[in-house]
Amino acid sequence: MKGLPLLFIASLLFITSSCNHVDSKKDLNIDQNIKQLIFFTDDQAYEQEVSYYDAIIELKKDFPIDIKNMKIITAKNARKYYDQFDIDRCPAILLVYNDQILVKVKGEATKEQIVAPINSALEKK
Repeated sequence: MKGLPLLFIASLLFITSSCNHVDSKKDLNIDQNIKQLIFFTDDQAYEQEVSYYDAIIELKKDFPIDIKNMKIITAKNARKYYDQFDIDRCPAILLVYNDQILVKVKGEATKEQIVAPINSALEKK
């Protein structure tokens, strides 16, 4: 009987804490008024991401502000964003604008396969 109030309080705390919904897109601080790059990376498998790094370096020449504002999500934090951005693993790079994905490149890709669609989308006003 003495444990009943404690059990009640513990269950009430559990129920209320599970109702706390956090919008992980807001967590990223994505500005919906600009085109925003999001790069999903796994620092444990950087050898597989060389073409992504090369693409980012090339894009930086023409779009330095966009690269400066790029959000980088590491593998340890990426899982909570996979469903929202339809990503299943690293590496991946996205270009988002007005809550829409304009460009998505994921998995193995050449530098050209990454640069071409992002370059085209960033050039459009």
